Amino acid sequence: MMMAFSFFPMLMMLFYLAAIGFSIWFALSLIKAQRERNEILNEISAKLEQKSDIKKDEL
Repeated sequence: MMMAFSFFPMLMMLFYLAAIGFSIWFALSLIKAQRERNEILNEISAKLEQKSDIKKDEL
C-alpha cells in the first residue's frame, strides 16, 4: 500500500514533463506551419507583382 502512495508523486512529475514536452512540440510545429505559410504567400506575392509589372508595361 505504501508503495502505491510513493508512486503518485513520480506519476505527477511524469504528467508535468509530458505537458511541457507537448507544449514545446506544439510551439515548434506551429512555427513550422507559419514559416511554410509565409513562403507560399511570398511566392504568390512575387507572381502578382510580376503580373502587375507586365500589365504596366503594356499600358
